[in-house]
Amino acid sequence: MKILFSLLLLTTSTLLFSQTDSLAKKDTIVATRLQQVILASTKKAIEVYPDKTVINVDAQITAAGDNALQLLRRSPGVVVDATDNIKMNGKSGVTVLIDGKNTQLSGQDLAELLKSIEAGNIQQLEIITNPSAKYDAAGNAGIINIKLKKSLSNGFNGNIAGSVAQSTHARQNGTLNLNYRRGKAALFMNAGGNNGLQHTVANNDRLSGNQTFTQRSVEKDQFDGYSLRTGADFFITKKLIVGALWMRNNKNTFMDNKSTTLLALLLRPDTLIDTRSIAPFKNQRNAFNVNVNYNSAKVQYTLDADYTKFNSSVNNSLVNESIDDQKRLINRNEIENNQQVAIEIASLKGDWTLQLPKQYQLETGFKLMKTTTNNALVVTNLAGMQWIADTGRTNYFKYREGISSLYASLKNSGKKFSWQIGLRAEHSTVKGTSADLKNQVSNRPDTAYLNLFPTLYLQYKLTENHQVGLTANRRIDRPNYQDQNPFIYSLDALNSEQGNPYLIPQLTNSVELYYTYKYAASFKINYSKTNGYIEQLTYQNGKYTIMIPQNAGSRQMLTFSVSSPLKITKWWSSYISISPFYHHYNVVLSGFGTSRNQQAGSWGFNGYIGNTLQLGKGYKGEVSSWYNFQNQATIYTSKPLGSFNVGVQKNLLKDKATLKLTINDLLNTQRWQQDAVNENLVLTTYRKWESRNVTIGFTWRMGNTKIKNARERQTVGEEDAGRIK
Repeated sequence: MKILFSLLLLTTSTLLFSQTDSLAKKDTIVATRLQQVILASTKKAIEVYPDKTVINVDAQITAAGDNALQLLRRSPGVVVDATDNIKMNGKSGVTVLIDGKNTQLSGQDLAELLKSIEAGNIQQLEIITNPSAKYDAAGNAGIINIKLKKSLSNGFNGNIAGSVAQSTHARQNGTLNLNYRRGKAALFMNAGGNNGLQHTVANNDRLSGNQTFTQRSVEKDQFDGYSLRTGADFFITKKLIVGALWMRNNKNTFMDNKSTTLLALLLRPDTLIDTRSIAPFKNQRNAFNVNVNYNSAKVQYTLDADYTKFNSSVNNSLVNESIDDQKRLINRNEIENNQQVAIEIASLKGDWTLQLPKQYQLETGFKLMKTTTNNALVVTNLAGMQWIADTGRTNYFKYREGISSLYASLKNSGKKFSWQIGLRAEHSTVKGTSADLKNQVSNRPDTAYLNLFPTLYLQYKLTENHQVGLTANRRIDRPNYQDQNPFIYSLDALNSEQGNPYLIPQLTNSVELYYTYKYAASFKINYSKTNGYIEQLTYQNGKYTIMIPQNAGSRQMLTFSVSSPLKITKWWSSYISISPFYHHYNVVLSGFGTSRNQQAGSWGFNGYIGNTLQLGKGYKGEVSSWYNFQNQATIYTSKPLGSFNVGVQKNLLKDKATLKLTINDLLNTQRWQQDAVNENLVLTTYRKWESRNVTIGFTWRMGNTKIKNARERQTVGEEDAGRIK
């Protein structure tokens, strides 16, 4: 019966629910003794705990050749949409950490960073749904922590890996991990590089009044990048460790997009608009950390000093040509969008833990963070043979933010009943200054506010194998830095984006009931309400569409989650995650001639199943499938999205090497379609990228692979980096 159930869910998750090509034209309480579920003699691909889900990347065959964003795309409960925005359990506002440090990036910049981190350099993905007061309060959907490889003890070890993936076009990547410890010093390094080419079909069908716009586009994305992470730990005494870390990521993308838009107006001749957009995009991120860690039987403390510098640039050239129904050129314009972004983040964080009598534990700490961003958008138009500055769109935006935080939590772990209560206070000061070429200056945002974030975790052990619990918390999502910049950025002849300096943070209160069996299988019910909900809304302004972030209103969500490992046979292990949810929006649409209230509610669904097959003689197989369905949100309605993946691996050279062969998105079902309905606007957007590919990967392990692992130091400065867009 279990075999039939697993096969049924595996096949129907993509065949029945994936959309068709219709537009191809705790840190919380854990019990005193955490048990791990042993699915096989090898490392488990997925481990489930009351507060988080852990994905062991090396145990996933289909991870060969992937990057961090691709891994997240098929992780349980995680959704990555067509524009690379990350959601968990139907919610946006996910905080992404690397080794416990917030990336301070969001949107496309976060996506480019994750694309530059190869799967071969990743040890684990931690999906944390209920973070405690120790974590920053940002992120209503939860936290994703990407733990990079660092396995250190006396001696040397490491691995080197490479892969080639072939879809319509090819891409390659390679990784190198080195670890060495001698005496009281330990050194480590992770490096990776990638390059490739991908074409994406991007279509839009728009109806506004008596006008129709039919756009067909192909986006050509030529990319390359590398990442480097290196550092050292010094063991001053058995209890005191001092470490230093440097991380660098570079990503270069050359976008060459061509689109044709047919503009049809009732009782008037049709007009054809050809657009060519060339955009070389570069970003670079450097992060430095110094860490002090003291750990004794009764007292632990850590101190982290972090500095992150992020730079990005794009020089976008747009050429638009309008052609009448007689194929005559009636208008031509050229636009240059030159955008430069520089962001600096400095933080100091301290955490102190005291073990008290009778299983009590006290945690407290502080954090000071300062962010400085400088954005420059220079827009020029070609007039005859001369480039003229666009005084209405050229903009210089400076943003300053400071956040001071204090937290404390007390917890107790008894034989039957465990609890934790915490409170975090965050005081924020923000100031933004925008200036254009007309010397018009706007000092927005300009405010200061204090927020309190309580957390509560209760767990009761019914028996050794059965636990029930309750969690409650309050979270905040501050606007992305660039979203507050009141610039207007032209995407093509008929579409643009605009910032909003009036954005305020959104606040989310949530409560969750859960049941776990052997700390592996779990059932959860979560309710949350978000006020000041931030949404990127689309409006019609004449013949143009404008996307602008707004505090649209409120959102309520009810989420059910069931996940469990299954031991089907001695050689077949499975993991299943099912998360249906209901969300309801009460929003206000205001701007560009639109003013109305709107309520909408709908069901959505996230599902994942992974199967590991022990085939004997060093062979292991993997078959997995995922499915996401967001349905309606504010003015948007999305169609289902899913994928079916298979892979096989073979250990070679006395288990020193591994050869992997995978096919991702075997049925080619990863296609994204969304409808937006607003006053005087019906917009259907469709995107299809090169998701189906065949990948061959090879890994060779060097040195002593049996040495004992040392500490996995996690740093914190990246907890402040989730808002660079």
